[in-house]
Amino acid sequence: VEETSKMSVAAAVRPAYLDAPQGTRDFYPPEMQIRNWLFGQMRESAMRFGFTEYDAPVLEHVELYERKAGEEIKDQMYAFVDKEGDHVTLRPEMTPTLARMVLNKTNLQTGEVR
Repeated sequence: VEETSKMSVAAAVRPAYLDAPQGTRDFYPPEMQIRNWLFGQMRESAMRFGFTEYDAPVLEHVELYERKAGEEIKDQMYAFVDKEGDHVTLRPEMTPTLARMVLNKTNLQTGEVR
């Protein structure tokens, strides 16, 4: 009983910043090795079927998501004003970002994607 009591006190004193934020996790080397292998297998399979990779910034303008989901989504996002005064958010999903990227490569007069 005394051992359990000591462990409870130690857990209560442990600073929250020593743990990953809620909803996230750390990948230590053994888990990262498995994750990299799995992602590599998925990447190879997708490429065999003609898919190619893309990536985008982890930050997006809040307005991009408001256009998709409306004002109420702001309460569900990690949004803030950056140093330049822009309202940005951590990208909650990739679909609006992909649409933005395609639109930026599209000739709006012809609809042709470069």
